[in-house]
Amino acid sequence: MPLSKLRFKPGINRDRTDLAQMGGWYDGNFVRFREGYPEKLGGWQAETFDRYVGEATKLFVYSTADGAELAGLATTKKVYVRGGTSLYDITPIRATFVSTATDNCFTTNTTAGTEGQVLVTIVGHGATTGDFVTFSGAVAVGGITAVQLNLEFEVTVLTADTFTIQTAGTATSATTGGGTGITAAFQIDIGADSSVAGYGWGAGTWSRGAWGSGSTVPVIATVRLIFIDNFNNDLIFNLNNEGQIFFWEYDAAFSNRAVLLSSIAGAIAVPQKTEKTLFAPSGHLLCLGASEFSLVSTAGKTISSITSTSTTATVTTGTAHGLSTGDYVVLSGQTTTAYSGEYQITVTSTTTFTYTLVSATTSPASVVGTYAVQDYSGGAFNPMLIRWADVNADVGPKPEVWKPQLANTAGFLFVKEGSKIITGANVRQETLVWTNTSLSTIQFLGTAEVFSLQLLSSDTNIMGPNAFASVNNNMYWMGTDNFFVYDGRVNVLKCPLLRYVFDDINREQAQLVYGGTNKEFNEVIWFYCSGGAAPSTTIDRYIIYNYRDDVWYYGQLNRTTWVDAGINNFPLATSGGYIYSHENGPNDGQPLGAAPLAINSFIESAFMDIADGEFYMLTKRVIPDVDFTTSETIDPVTGATLTPAVDMSVAVTKFPGAATSTTDVAGTTLTRGVTTSTATIDQYTNQVFIRARGRQMNFKISSNTLGTQWQLGEARVDAQPDGLRG
Repeated sequence: MPLSKLRFKPGINRDRTDLAQMGGWYDGNFVRFREGYPEKLGGWQAETFDRYVGEATKLFVYSTADGAELAGLATTKKVYVRGGTSLYDITPIRATFVSTATDNCFTTNTTAGTEGQVLVTIVGHGATTGDFVTFSGAVAVGGITAVQLNLEFEVTVLTADTFTIQTAGTATSATTGGGTGITAAFQIDIGADSSVAGYGWGAGTWSRGAWGSGSTVPVIATVRLIFIDNFNNDLIFNLNNEGQIFFWEYDAAFSNRAVLLSSIAGAIAVPQKTEKTLFAPSGHLLCLGASEFSLVSTAGKTISSITSTSTTATVTTGTAHGLSTGDYVVLSGQTTTAYSGEYQITVTSTTTFTYTLVSATTSPASVVGTYAVQDYSGGAFNPMLIRWADVNADVGPKPEVWKPQLANTAGFLFVKEGSKIITGANVRQETLVWTNTSLSTIQFLGTAEVFSLQLLSSDTNIMGPNAFASVNNNMYWMGTDNFFVYDGRVNVLKCPLLRYVFDDINREQAQLVYGGTNKEFNEVIWFYCSGGAAPSTTIDRYIIYNYRDDVWYYGQLNRTTWVDAGINNFPLATSGGYIYSHENGPNDGQPLGAAPLAINSFIESAFMDIADGEFYMLTKRVIPDVDFTTSETIDPVTGATLTPAVDMSVAVTKFPGAATSTTDVAGTTLTRGVTTSTATIDQYTNQVFIRARGRQMNFKISSNTLGTQWQLGEARVDAQPDGLRG
């Protein structure tokens, strides 16, 4: 019988049965399709030497005016900036304690096995177990040296006033000390690595009910996400779950930590709570879900005098004013009127503060007037509110100015469809905003109204805050039961893997779903947690849509974030404490210079038959067509010679229900109903002789060797009808 080419429809289809998908591919891992033919995915290399702490939830790449290529990296426990192969900790400080609160706060112990553990007593420390604190200025105590104390530690909280740290020292005596010059800087509270739901003890808010009681309604403690955008050289980011907004100022030495946006000079009416911040294409910093604008004015203390030196005015009060640097006051009734207006102040003593005048004056106020303290921090959180900061026509974006005024463009609007904003993203010079039931678009008007809001769909949703990706002016996203694209209108993508994905996804971890693009291969990729009998709480799967060829494929891989190539030469992703560059070699590169591992890649066809399975099929030989062009022939670590090769398998069976594995997913042994013939193929293999007989046949190519990169072409098979009886 003449040779027949094995031609399969591109992409993988799991929404049909194995036999119903005849002529196509049914299973695979670490494969993609190029021009309709399957090939192994590219490998990866570790890019960083420093290991990050926590699970990475956001990776944001940008470049600075001095040419530095940086990446903001947020985890569930810390925030970093990547420069080169190093990570620099910029996690904001929540609270700093100094003398006398920290005087001799360390207590050592000599209990066997715990000699390095130190008890720390700081009244009202505010930390939770797992938080980080950095000590400085301590002196040796009980055999624990100053060098061993003046470090960063992860704390284990005992009470509201005490916690323990684990030092590298060994106490020689049980004593209390450390000196009177100690500074304790506590970083912002850590977040959860994954979402947790339950009724039990510890679920829900503190002081919810009686001590030890369970929650009366299901409570979900959601994972901490952080959203990052850049403002020129600097970064602005926020915590989710009604979190705060932070600002990091770039310096080439990476010595700065992030601070509250509301704490920088000129900041006014910054939202105290939000779900997501991002810059709109117009340059306005948006808050999606935000605390409402609020102004409470309180009369200040009696003014004794107002003097000035050039443009600096000094106010002296008759009693302690109780103000803090950065507060706003409105002065009125002064003569001269140059002293009147709203100003941000700098406190110089308990009875004096200064502010900067619009124009210089040297005359003291002949009438001191009064002042009122302006408090902008009291707004209630509204999950459907969008607020934006000012953009000045002369100087550009002013992300610290949120007070709406006639002279600026700061403002707000409300989304009507849904009950909570989930996320937002920019595409086509507009900003898309997803709620739990709808999709709207915000477009810049350039008028007094600043933005318009238009509903695009009231019948769509999104799986999580990062479950989207934009490419070629189209926005793709994973919904709760479908995949969508916005190309000017909302469309549902036809996907042959819907059951495979949505019947086996851990919806409790929907917030971890992460979308990205790989433009070199025309791909959109989503990473997610699998479900099943033992749902995964960490990302372990991916699904890819090839938008040029309109095909889908999937696999298993832990990557918690993804950034496409651009400023960076390769796509970047995070996993297990390190940043990796993808499409970089054929292997599973390991961190810290360890030897790379092979990638176990395969693709397997659906079963095919002759004459609807009436006849048995005898397969006698296969002429392979495999390309190994981009494989490596030298081991990058040992220098040993490598021979790129794949395993080719032909499996035959009598009935579609026959087991294609010797065990099921639970590990239960199955009766083997499939006969498989396997041969190793390299670039010099001409043909392979096999003997396999059955009603149905399938075809599989796999590789699990270092250096191997392959693409499958059109193999030919010598198969013929072989009777009606088995």
